[in-house]
Amino acid sequence: MKKYILTALLLSLGVTACKKSYIELQDPTKISTTDLYADANGLNLAVTAAYGTLQDIYGKGTSGTGMYLFTDVPSDNSNALVSGAGLGDFDLFTVAPENINLTTQWQSFYRCIARCNAIIARAPAVNMTATLRDRYIGEVKFLRALSYFNAVQIWGGVPLVTTEIANIDDALSYGRASVADVYAQIEKDFTDAESVLPVTYATTDLGRATNGAAKAMLGKVYLTEGNFTKCKAKLAELLPKGSNAWGYDLLPNYADIFSTTNEMNKEIIFAVRYTKGGYGTGSPFFNWFIPNQSGSTIATVGGGSGFNSIMQDLVDAFPATDPRKAVSIGTYTTTVNKVTTNYYYTKKYTDVPANANDSNNDWIVIRYADVELMYAEAENEINGPANAISYVNDIRRRAYGNTTNDLTPAQTATQASMRLAIENERRLELNMEGHRWFDLLRTNRAITVMNASFTKYQTKNGANVIQISAPHNLLFPIPLREIQINPKLTQNP
Repeated sequence: MKKYILTALLLSLGVTACKKSYIELQDPTKISTTDLYADANGLNLAVTAAYGTLQDIYGKGTSGTGMYLFTDVPSDNSNALVSGAGLGDFDLFTVAPENINLTTQWQSFYRCIARCNAIIARAPAVNMTATLRDRYIGEVKFLRALSYFNAVQIWGGVPLVTTEIANIDDALSYGRASVADVYAQIEKDFTDAESVLPVTYATTDLGRATNGAAKAMLGKVYLTEGNFTKCKAKLAELLPKGSNAWGYDLLPNYADIFSTTNEMNKEIIFAVRYTKGGYGTGSPFFNWFIPNQSGSTIATVGGGSGFNSIMQDLVDAFPATDPRKAVSIGTYTTTVNKVTTNYYYTKKYTDVPANANDSNNDWIVIRYADVELMYAEAENEINGPANAISYVNDIRRRAYGNTTNDLTPAQTATQASMRLAIENERRLELNMEGHRWFDLLRTNRAITVMNASFTKYQTKNGANVIQISAPHNLLFPIPLREIQINPKLTQNP
């Protein structure tokens, strides 16, 4: 899959037709839409190009803001230790509608959606086997659902575009759909994808969406909507671990999940693929996330940016005996004028870049530990903690290598105490993987948790204490540029 994405990104997708009154020249670096949808090979390239937009959505050194800015930085896990490009505004809840990162992310989502819509519209006319055509359509429905799922959690109701747009007037006819309507489409797309996608692919195609990935994401959607019964039923299809149809399981060693030599392992259900080497398809996360104060000390190529730096709050959340802390968190220490400062960074995206912002680290969208913890959450909401505790302890036993650190029934005697135990376990297990802020939104804990964090750590540092309040801090602004272009769009409070 990495090879195919590279091929697609080296070819610009565009229409090359010209008016007869001009000299007819064809750009050899572009593929006409006529040729692109002429046969199965062309359709495959179009599908691969749709996958390629995920790099813009989740983070790319040459373009794309990255989901981390919307999922980690606003939370109590991390902050952006830079003042430029409006990144720090996401940490301080001062994001204005003109913030360029909003526009970039919005456009990345709708670029992906547009490519998916074009494929869904044109694939039926392509001469190919029905099975392969259905699979391609299922793949892009998965990608479209993933884009809308991220967008609705960031902005609430967004324009719901499910057909190919032919002209600007059509594009400007869309206002904001309701949150309920967006979720209904997301459910439909993931369900459609689940029914036609395969269990697995050949090694060269690893990274394409499977029906297991569609089930896992659909379960997450149900959980986010508060439909715990449907969530539990859907995620149960992926159980039991190890003996399920997809072979999903927890790796024995937590660190092995994130190794660039062990990508697409049995714990990873869906990930955005990256390939380093100067092709424009490498991942930027290693350089982006290490401290900018570190220079070339940590990264021998490209230095650090400090875009997504671990906060003391997350460091303190780990028990001293938790082995995941050493795997997850690195420390860079500086001493200036006899003042020593510790900078913390995530070690989950460690690699040797080929160039600046050009590493091999894939972005893991969903993995099996997430499925187990979501199942525990749904089970607790339906039946209480009695059966939910075993799934949380399964994660803890992998982390600690024993049963000594299991949660006990006394610690999780009530549904409320189990909720907090699951919330904490998700924070530790999935730290810096783009889940924390959405978790806090889903459980209605964002205001309580963030205000406590601000109070504790800003008071300690002598800073003015920020407090956030509902509802306006729980959604990001619609990009100003989009509202100026399309008068049908309305702004969030």
